Amino acid sequence: MSKITKLLLILFTVFLLFSCQFQERVEAVANVAQQQQSSDTSGKSLLNNWNFRSNIRNDQANAPFEWWLWEAAKYGVSDGKVDTYGVKDGYAFIKLANSGSDVWHVQFNQWVKLKQNQYYLVSFKAKADETRNINVKVLMNHDPWVAYFAQTVELEKDWKTYTFYFKHPDKADETVNFCFELGKDKVTTIYFSEVVLKPVDESEVPEEFREEEPETVEYEFDEEEPDNLVNNGDFAYKIVNDQGSMPSEWWIWEAGKYGISPAKVESFGVEDGVGFVKLENTGFETWHVQFNQWVKLRKGNSYVISFKAKAAEPRKIWVKLVQTGAPYGIYFSQEVNLTNEWQTFTFEHKHPEDGDPVVTFSFELGKEAQTTIYFDDISISTKK
Repeated sequence: MSKITKLLLILFTVFLLFSCQFQERVEAVANVAQQQQSSDTSGKSLLNNWNFRSNIRNDQANAPFEWWLWEAAKYGVSDGKVDTYGVKDGYAFIKLANSGSDVWHVQFNQWVKLKQNQYYLVSFKAKADETRNINVKVLMNHDPWVAYFAQTVELEKDWKTYTFYFKHPDKADETVNFCFELGKDKVTTIYFSEVVLKPVDESEVPEEFREEEPETVEYEFDEEEPDNLVNNGDFAYKIVNDQGSMPSEWWIWEAGKYGISPAKVESFGVEDGVGFVKLENTGFETWHVQFNQWVKLRKGNSYVISFKAKAAEPRKIWVKLVQTGAPYGIYFSQEVNLTNEWQTFTFEHKHPEDGDPVVTFSFELGKEAQTTIYFDDISISTKK
């Protein structure tokens, strides 16, 4: 056999060995990926970042469907405050600086969408550096904060899995707040892992969780709606501007705070019973600056929307009724032209039968001239 033939045989043998090893590696990688995918699917949760593979976003205003923290100290309610928080090795940790005077004074939250009359599994792993109680809840994300599900659990120093089931009531809100209440008890570090919230068939629900049908929960309205559903529509007191804690009072949203555009308010306030918003930059979309307030509307009811407004320089603004959370569906929208003289604008709106009971009443002030806009006598009243 010639040297060339021997060399070719050696090269061919090496090629075959390499091909076999390469195929084995490909199959091994595929098997690992398949196992990982199967594992992810088996523990799938409606909650985003349920297994804490990414950082806690903590941006309630801009990303309520991701994990965020609520601290009473930020609103002067109590001293409830978080020292540090983060994610490590697939778990979240929250180190408390002060736990406040009530369980809800420190919260670890995320908004989520649920279906009425559907059973859900709630499961999570948790522990604490010192044994203590926490609450886990599914509740309204607006006043009056009705809880559709609530349990108190005692955390130990070692990991423990907690499992519950509940049925989301008929007439309950679709978008709700999934909440861990961490206040009142010992100041320590609390850990969470594998937080699962997922729909299950009734046949999977243990009998102990199916003994009683949950009460029908509907948004609580007064017997008679007030003459004006808008708080401080006559600007008898200051603009509160606290979306997180008091969304049913006037608050301002600026795209510039979130890097969306340079949109920014220079100043705002109340003078002689008139509300004003002075714009520094209006961005490039109408919604880049907003003057907002949450209001309660009854499904199927008709309303009259009325307000007085003017601007230092003539320009357009937009008045809207919008969902308080994603996808921010619009129930009512109207463009109005402001001059430097007071005008009264009046519109009618019939709230849909499937409309949310709490919506954002919004004046969009973006895109147009950078000027000062004035408001007075803002009202939403039941159509007689």
